[in-house]
Amino acid sequence: MSFVNEYVSDEDALKYDLDNLWNKYCYWGLKMPEALTYYEVHQHDWCVDKERGYWLFNCGYLMSEESRSGYPEPSDKEVFILHVNGQNIEFILTSHGLGATDLYPTHFSYNLVSMTPSCLPNMSREILITILKEALNVFKCSGIRDLEGNEKSLIELDF
Repeated sequence: MSFVNEYVSDEDALKYDLDNLWNKYCYWGLKMPEALTYYEVHQHDWCVDKERGYWLFNCGYLMSEESRSGYPEPSDKEVFILHVNGQNIEFILTSHGLGATDLYPTHFSYNLVSMTPSCLPNMSREILITILKEALNVFKCSGIRDLEGNEKSLIELDF
């Protein structure tokens, strides 16, 4: 089996404490679980490989204190949690838009800013990055919340 975009069951959301994981990084807007009411489907979403027990969870954008307005604003740094072998690996990525085409109106590139931890006892950094790339190629830009938009998006992974 490979990665697929899915809504998270209530049991898995509790098991992996996804509300608190989201709240740890999302400093603006509604906190979980109230933020789920904003979505059409009131569940968390992730990109999951059930056979291997891996998942990728998007925690949103980090806030930047260095804004033109003087108030904290979302930065260009996005937090993804990759769960592998019972451990959460925090990836901070930036993205920037690339030229749109008729076939791919959404075209952007992810760059790796940081990774914590950088390896696991039985997995190298390179293997973890390969797993992240597999998941991101399925997640695209919106996971299950916009499958149609994902079909029209092209991502590049510059790491």
